[in-house]
Amino acid sequence: MSHPKNTTTPSKAQLPKLKPCTFGEEYTDLFSINSDANLIEALSVASDLSDGISQLCSRLAYAINDGEIAYLSEVRTLGFIGDVVSALTRSAERGLKAAYEAEDAQ
Repeated sequence: MSHPKNTTTPSKAQLPKLKPCTFGEEYTDLFSINSDANLIEALSVASDLSDGISQLCSRLAYAINDGEIAYLSEVRTLGFIGDVVSALTRSAERGLKAAYEAEDAQ
């Protein structure tokens, strides 16, 4: 009697897509996240941007501590990048939540 071979190839997880999300100054839909964007790529971009926030905060801290000028554009950039990171992670969160709810409904 022959037995079928077990497969050792892992199946790819079906990742959910991002949920549409808009952001910008006062949330005027200046920018938006497309619903067909890749979730992993979005989280990777969010991670890179959050590293940039940290670097800019460090630069500002050193500059201010040394009596240098901190520019308003730098502070506004921190706020904008924070909005982008928030939009990307919330979009991913909503996509994952919708996928889990759909899975639970089955």
